[in-house]
Amino acid sequence: MKKIIYLSIIFFLFSCNSDKKESIQTIETVQPSIKYAKGFTIDKFDGYKLLTLSNVWKDEESTFKYVLYNNEKPGTIEDAIYIKIPIKSIACMSLTHIAFLERLGLENSIVALSGCDYVTSSKIIKLIALKKIKEIGVQQNTNYEMLVDESPSFVMGYGIDASSNNYINKLKTLGLDVVLNAEYMETSPLGKAEWIKFIAAFYNKEKLADSIFNNIEKEYLSLLEITNKIKEKPTVFAGMPWNGAWYIPGAKSFQAKLFKDAGAKYLWLDNDEQASLVKAKEVIIDEAFEADYWLNQNSYKSEKDIIAFDGKFKGFNAVKKHKLYNNDKRINQSSGNDYWESGVVSPHVILKDLIEIFHPQLVEHELYYYRNLK
Repeated sequence: MKKIIYLSIIFFLFSCNSDKKESIQTIETVQPSIKYAKGFTIDKFDGYKLLTLSNVWKDEESTFKYVLYNNEKPGTIEDAIYIKIPIKSIACMSLTHIAFLERLGLENSIVALSGCDYVTSSKIIKLIALKKIKEIGVQQNTNYEMLVDESPSFVMGYGIDASSNNYINKLKTLGLDVVLNAEYMETSPLGKAEWIKFIAAFYNKEKLADSIFNNIEKEYLSLLEITNKIKEKPTVFAGMPWNGAWYIPGAKSFQAKLFKDAGAKYLWLDNDEQASLVKAKEVIIDEAFEADYWLNQNSYKSEKDIIAFDGKFKGFNAVKKHKLYNNDKRINQSSGNDYWESGVVSPHVILKDLIEIFHPQLVEHELYYYRNLK
């Protein structure tokens, strides 16, 4: 959808006698179509783009602005970071960032990465082996000297809470621009994938990003047409206990959305949590005892391991019927999990996995991210 907006921009030209001259400039703007993502907007003007982020982490009300310009730097926009595009290099603080870049064919622009040991992409692993991509370290132990030496066009980071400002400000003091990426805050699987348009804007690759996303959306929606007709929906729950508590997906989370879209009934829909919420292990045992499926058991590799953790699990309906599935089929020797890497740009593949699990009669598909625990 394109809009033509006429903006009157007043430039104040100060002469030695303080005379003011006013000029009017008409600028054509185009608002790209962002269908599912809630965390960013892109406004295109003549010669530059304005990217605005909101909801960068929980309870953060500030917006973050990035002005991407091709040739001449535009007039001042308050509190914005200015970045000349297309960028030449990038440092990434999350593995989801490299998944977007690889899908766009831009992996060679990555010069540094946090979590090299956990990468599952063969292309990225090769670049790491050739030392074309260097390890950043985690936020508390960031290799600032290396980042300064590499001098990327910017560091793509993310925030968990207000404490994240510490490392962001540190990078700024070293002369490094920081661009936040908040795809993990999206509650829609397609909303997460749509952040490919955000990253593409820095490379002037919007057309390619649109094409890639449109194919993802088409595949996902075609699967929804199948599951929307399902009347008998099996029950499902997820996770494993940790220190006596059980972290489960909130009813408004992307994981709960995937269960619903795959034609299953998630057990805990009586809340408004967009991330995770905590329940006592005893409550889960009581409420999930008769559930049809049990998914996402974290680092547990087999039914035997799960029963060994707590003998009560042996009586679970899902255990007795061997309906346990974990999303760790594509895992490397350091426990890096491709579900949390390429899965961000492959929600249609995850959805197809789940349909194969819950309703195998509806699709012909070999599980890609999931596997049956036996």
